[in-house]
Amino acid sequence: MGNHYIRELMARGERARKQIFSPLLSEFGLTPGQGQARILYYLLLKNNVTQKELADNCHFEVTTMSRNLDKLEKLGLIIRQNNPDCRRSFLICLTDKGIAEAKEIKKVFEQFEQIVSDGITKEEIEVFLKVMTRMCDNMESYNQKEK
Repeated sequence: MGNHYIRELMARGERARKQIFSPLLSEFGLTPGQGQARILYYLLLKNNVTQKELADNCHFEVTTMSRNLDKLEKLGLIIRQNNPDCRRSFLICLTDKGIAEAKEIKKVFEQFEQIVSDGITKEEIEVFLKVMTRMCDNMESYNQKEK
């Protein structure tokens, strides 16, 4: 098993993840693969955040975040409110409809976690999380050097 297998497993995992999430997220009117569900989930955990904080925590470029927020706003799931701490930014907030949808998305995410961790011990999950975090850190570090 060479290092190329890491790339192949990551691609295989991403395809399988999309196949699980696509039908589940389509029910909400969200575009699978765009990260809109991740945004709603994050806002459920921490509402009233700036677009930059949301982009950083959801791992999006600011322009991608802006397009996603436009869609979520059109769906009536979020609103942008003036930020009292900075006149040039807005706070992103879930609407009542957005809170209800985010709670359903949380259930979908929990269901996904159960599917992918079936038959895997807690210790194996901990090792996987540690290794995957390191791989993500390595890729992000490399990308920062390339800019």
